[in-house]
Amino acid sequence: MNQYTNINSQLEALKLKDIERYFYNKIDSDTTSIIPKVTPFKGINTDMLYIKNNKLLFIKFMETTEDLFFILEEELLEVMNEEYELLKIKMEQLKLNIEYNYVFVMPYVDIDDSDKFEDFIKNNLIDKVKLEKILNDTSLIDEYFKCENNEIDLNLFLLEICPEYYVLSDRIHLNNKFKKISFYSDEYKYTATPLSEEQIKDIISINYGNTLFTGGSGTAKTTLMLSKVMKLARVYPHHRFLILTHTKQESNELREKLQILYKESTNIDIYTFNSFVLKLAKKYNLVVDYNMLKKDYYKTFNNIVKQAKNIIKNKNMFKGIFIDEAESFSENEIEFIREFLYKTKYIFNIFSCDSLNISNNVNIFKDKLKEIKFDESIYLNKNYRQSKDLVDFNNKFCENIDKYIKNLRHNVKDIGFYKTKNINPNTKSVDIIKVSDLEDQISSVIWEIKYFINQKGLDYSEIAIIYPYNKKKLKSGKTMYFQYMLRKALENANIPYIYAEENLTNISKKVGITISNIYTIKNLEYKACIICQLEMLYNHTINDITQDYQINDFIGDLNKVYLATNRACDYLSIVTAFNEETSDIIKLLIESK
Repeated sequence: MNQYTNINSQLEALKLKDIERYFYNKIDSDTTSIIPKVTPFKGINTDMLYIKNNKLLFIKFMETTEDLFFILEEELLEVMNEEYELLKIKMEQLKLNIEYNYVFVMPYVDIDDSDKFEDFIKNNLIDKVKLEKILNDTSLIDEYFKCENNEIDLNLFLLEICPEYYVLSDRIHLNNKFKKISFYSDEYKYTATPLSEEQIKDIISINYGNTLFTGGSGTAKTTLMLSKVMKLARVYPHHRFLILTHTKQESNELREKLQILYKESTNIDIYTFNSFVLKLAKKYNLVVDYNMLKKDYYKTFNNIVKQAKNIIKNKNMFKGIFIDEAESFSENEIEFIREFLYKTKYIFNIFSCDSLNISNNVNIFKDKLKEIKFDESIYLNKNYRQSKDLVDFNNKFCENIDKYIKNLRHNVKDIGFYKTKNINPNTKSVDIIKVSDLEDQISSVIWEIKYFINQKGLDYSEIAIIYPYNKKKLKSGKTMYFQYMLRKALENANIPYIYAEENLTNISKKVGITISNIYTIKNLEYKACIICQLEMLYNHTINDITQDYQINDFIGDLNKVYLATNRACDYLSIVTAFNEETSDIIKLLIESK
């Protein structure tokens, strides 16, 4: 329970009270489980859900002083009783066979009997005298429990009232206090895994102002972001919250997850930056020339943004705005987005990993976020995606890149390639396979697929083939259609495949191997990834080390490689016809293994 004593939030509904911290330290964590800051229904915020032997007790700590209670005794008792009755009504509407109780703890007040609230005081209120006895003998709290619940019903109930504390995945189970839950939604079967106590603590630790979250790929930035937004949307049902992403693929996945985990998410909006601006244009009748959008999208879109800045006067629409994939947003875009926050008591969270920037012009010599005064910067380093060997490989790759670039530019402090900490003890394989030519490379890809299927027991849906581009124009003037060549080879080998596109997400049902270029694989992950045709990248070496733009271009291609290597969870195979002499990228990869 020590993790929960570190909850740090400025929001009244999520703030950790002194008595809570004391209570956590007194309760025996070997025999009980506690879920902090549970909002089971709109309008009801409890401080914890106390669980013992499948019995449930909602607890709220009241910081009412003796003097205030003396003045407002009847009114306060009535308010607490009304909240208890509201919970009863909501529970009945839920129609789940769950036994529970709800108690209010008043550590600073000694309460006398009251005829009007006699039953409530006896069964649902713990005053100073009762609390002191309980803290001296924690078994005394057991008298407030109702009957024991069926374990399956209980776990489904926990997912219903605490969806923000679960992730739709079954890769790593880090919180043994609670069970994985398998359930059906729209005829599909899903698995929800409880987040770790540290992650739950991070979800609740929400502060006002500007907060920056950075960390390498796989450190659960997106999971943390979505969970924070769900928590806020449940605590503040009458306020709106906005999530902005760079890719349609991620916004589609976030919507899918919300629809499965939290169907009542009516106060959460999810858009890409472009779709958000076009939504504003429609809502506020801005002038949009759709013909010009087709001819010159960039110029026409910027004109819409300028209109929005000038015409939409009252932009204070959201209590919280969350930007994921912030590395791919421009400085002007972020500045524009911030205008839609409340003026005070707002929450602005940015989640960023510079080494995943494959869409914008990379500039390692400029910090585009320097104009934002961050009240808090949080670095995430635990890798929840990859097995030990892959984490070690990518950490070494980051380290080698850092040394390589800083050897050329000593003034660069942060290149943005973050090392992560392995939490999955399983060791899987990383292989770099050298081949002689393109034909040999495709044959090796087919062999790797058969190896993963026949020797490692993987399913086709758990494998991805990643390459930089679908096609590339060669120096000779001819165009190489690599995706077409790969498809033909897969068809000849009777291997089923699908394309990665914006509607394919991590929770989509896949019916074959996924084949994808770097751009459409960005938000996906697979047990095994085969990376090939890195020869298509344009910057394998830096020809003139005095030119900053060449270093930036080289980093841009390293970002593409880093993104690809981090799509793999267990197995990674890199097939290449280049060697250390012809490519510094291949040299950095080989030295990382």
